[in-house]
Amino acid sequence: MDDKLLRLMIPTGNIRIQAVTLQETWKKIRDRHPLLDAAPLGLLGEMSAASALLSASLKYEGSVTLQIHGDGPVRLAVAECNAEQGIRATIDLAQDESEPLSTASEKTGLREMVNQSGLGRFSLILDPKQPNQQPYQGIVSFTGESLADAIESYMSQSEQLPSRLWLFCDGEKAAGLLLQQMPDTDEEAWQTACMLAATVEPKEMLKEPLQDVLHKLFWETSARLLEERTPRFECPCTRARVGRMLNTLGIEEVESILEEQGEVEVRCNFCNWAYRFDAVDCARLFNDPLGVAEQTTRPGPTTRQ
Repeated sequence: MDDKLLRLMIPTGNIRIQAVTLQETWKKIRDRHPLLDAAPLGLLGEMSAASALLSASLKYEGSVTLQIHGDGPVRLAVAECNAEQGIRATIDLAQDESEPLSTASEKTGLREMVNQSGLGRFSLILDPKQPNQQPYQGIVSFTGESLADAIESYMSQSEQLPSRLWLFCDGEKAAGLLLQQMPDTDEEAWQTACMLAATVEPKEMLKEPLQDVLHKLFWETSARLLEERTPRFECPCTRARVGRMLNTLGIEEVESILEEQGEVEVRCNFCNWAYRFDAVDCARLFNDPLGVAEQTTRPGPTTRQ
């Protein structure tokens, strides 16, 4: 297993470095989207790596969610990482996902996938875990030709720390490298660090141990390791949460689904677990709403239909 996030500091220049590789985590996300072509799958992998890097860069007890609302073949892509490096991600296409996204070849760029008419949007959402923290959502239009370009643009427009980002993904691994210019950073040291980082090759980030890559890039800068963490796939969906969602739909809507289908099935887009509620379950949702919290037994996984 090669799931690792490293945080480093270049003390002489006051520059923060964060790097991540996702292998087992990416495999679990990838396997839940078996019919995706290479281009949208690569986008999802890059978003997963980016969410881990941004979550680790913020002093925020909660989740960081990256969302793309597109006007091309990819209509919605979401990656979420919590403060404990639990990651999940999903993507919705303009056409039925039961067929491959034939319009997206491996070399299809971000503009063709999500910003064909200039209406694509990128957003970053902070969902707090602590009551003293405020939720936040920032939205920017797409600039540049890559997800990294879009995130760098967001960081500059939202008055975050000046940042440079490199993202990579293939069928086996997703990876990313983030440099952030801290207050009072030496400008010459910053330019040097960015120049060194820009020499990294995809095959290095995706094939070599992360520590070895960082050592080759920054050994002359005396970069110091601050922290090592282990990302993992995690989806917080539960039967109780789904029950509360059904309760908000209203009894008439739920009863109409029951009449048509005999049961209500809700499938999580992130982890692909199916939650089924028969007539007795649904009656309990509305007659005993507080009892929904007790319905935490999770059914076995099912395959995507």
